Amino acid sequence: MLYRNCKHTADNTVWLPVHICLAVKGVFASDSGIVGDPKGDFATALLQEVPTGNAPFFALSSGMKSTPAIDTVVHWFEESHLSGRTTLAESGFDDSETDMTVADASFLVAGAILLVETTGEQVLVTGVSGSVLTIVRGFAGTSASAATSGDGIQKIGTAQAEASEKPTAVMNVGDPIFNFTQIFRNTWNVSGTTAAVQYYTGNKVAKSKRDASLFHAEDIERSLWFGRRSNGTVGGMPFRTMNGLDAMITTNVDGAGSTTNWQELEDFLRAIFEKNIKGEPNERIAFCGNQALSVINGIARIEGTIMLDPGATEFGLDVTKWITPFGRISLMTHPMFVESPLWTQDLRILHPAAVDIRWLRRTHLDDYDQDGRRAGTDADFGVYTSELSFQYGVETTGGRLTGLTAAAAVP
Repeated sequence: MLYRNCKHTADNTVWLPVHICLAVKGVFASDSGIVGDPKGDFATALLQEVPTGNAPFFALSSGMKSTPAIDTVVHWFEESHLSGRTTLAESGFDDSETDMTVADASFLVAGAILLVETTGEQVLVTGVSGSVLTIVRGFAGTSASAATSGDGIQKIGTAQAEASEKPTAVMNVGDPIFNFTQIFRNTWNVSGTTAAVQYYTGNKVAKSKRDASLFHAEDIERSLWFGRRSNGTVGGMPFRTMNGLDAMITTNVDGAGSTTNWQELEDFLRAIFEKNIKGEPNERIAFCGNQALSVINGIARIEGTIMLDPGATEFGLDVTKWITPFGRISLMTHPMFVESPLWTQDLRILHPAAVDIRWLRRTHLDDYDQDGRRAGTDADFGVYTSELSFQYGVETTGGRLTGLTAAAAVP
């Protein structure tokens, strides 16, 4: 259960519950630990204390997948799909040449049948040397035709002769990616004087602990979004910071113009939905600010029709899911983006299955509560400590669209 529509009064805040259901298991659902026994995720437990806005502040640090880390550097491998398509990399390719230079021949072996997209000619590959293919022109009754650099070359299958030697093996080798772990520490502290003075909060130690735990989780959340990887020393001791989501998503990044229309938004989303994670639903979550959400609702208002029946007492739109021919995207306002005049115009889109919080040390509390007698210090205090890293796999499944300021109709 999430919360939205807060009503502020002079001394309290009332939160109204609202159910948000997603098809991706484990994301903001009952099994994320919000209901029933906690699963041990520190921020999940905090979600019960201070839910805020349409999306919880701890949207990344709770409800997402998490796995242990065993070192201060976390590694993972990503394999790109071998699409079977390349392009011609030579000009003046006439109808008599039997060698073809292509941009990428790493997935091609003897026996591959290729189609030149612009001419319809099929060729049979009989040898591969680097990026140069030895070919049979006009294969299977097609006509040998001239082509030019940049023309698409599509693999349409393979064929081998009877009793042929085994073909060359092709293996997809993943690219290594790494991130550092980052240490987060926040202290709670109650002086002897504070403990003696009567406050509205009642138990001062409990209040200080709760505040420190919330600040701790917020620090983690901010780094998961905006952190940048670094490695050095502070005071002669190792010091590391991690890459967050913004640093990892590099492909689908674009800035909106002064106005944004339906077609421009769908063009951006189409690129994000072109790649998926094997075995996962092709769905996304977009965290955004109020301005970005307003623009999207404005586009829906411009392109749609609002029907009012006699006696209607409600008017307006509440678009929180954008349906495209390629996939669906759930829109959730995040308090960190809402409070920023710049980020409130942004969409940050992610694939929930691509997120993995890598914990080297789960959050623990060192409680130095000795009734003000610890090492002569006139205070009770303790420290929350966490060490973790962030992994976002297949970054082409995410994206950032910035500067959504006004809605427009498609020209």
